[in-house]
Amino acid sequence: MLPVIGIVLVPGILWGWVFYHAQRYKNVYLPLLLFLFLGGMGSGLLALVFNHTVEKYTLFWPESTFPALIVWGKSIPIYGSGFWFLVGINEEFAKLLILLAVVYPSRHLEDPFDGILYAAVVSVGFATMENFYYLDQFGVAVVAVRTMVTIPAHAFMSVPMGYFVAKSRLALDVSRATKYNYYLPMLLVLQGWFFSAILHGSYDFFLSLNLERVAYMQIIIMGGISAWLGRHALQLGRKKILAFKNYRE
Repeated sequence: MLPVIGIVLVPGILWGWVFYHAQRYKNVYLPLLLFLFLGGMGSGLLALVFNHTVEKYTLFWPESTFPALIVWGKSIPIYGSGFWFLVGINEEFAKLLILLAVVYPSRHLEDPFDGILYAAVVSVGFATMENFYYLDQFGVAVVAVRTMVTIPAHAFMSVPMGYFVAKSRLALDVSRATKYNYYLPMLLVLQGWFFSAILHGSYDFFLSLNLERVAYMQIIIMGGISAWLGRHALQLGRKKILAFKNYRE
């Protein structure tokens, strides 16, 4: 039992450590990261319920082959493909619920990179829970591949959502005196969720069509987007800390 748990948990913890050390300009509250990791695992179970509901009670299910569109000589099932985009919506929504419940009201959400880090940790927990299922169904070899590919992919998918959740929380802090103080922050949350859901759904869509090279190329692109957002967020965070130090002096 312990070796099985180690095969699944250790890679997730290591990836969480990688994202944790992506920034060094301030200390991060480690108990919060642990709670988010566990919350991400819980969101994986919640997403399973969402996906099962879509598959059972709607026209969208993964094996559906009719009706279909012919694009560049390839048959693309509308309902079958739509299922994978709904999976992206469901799974990113499950992660978003953890961010809104745990991170959004937290005093530890101070700048945009905090949101990126917290979303990445939730996603690593999510992918870790998925790996328990894949280990039971397909064995260690599949989990090994997912450790190197799917865990970071999940984190990259959710980086835009974490960034915009943090921007939303900061916007809420500075706009309480305005008449429309809740509209912009909530739109930022929806914007982040939309971006991440599209990234997630398109990745699953490419895999469903056996376009692995395209899917892996998307991971590289998502990694580039995450690096760019992370660098921008770190610059904002450092400027904020520097401004605070100058103010105190």
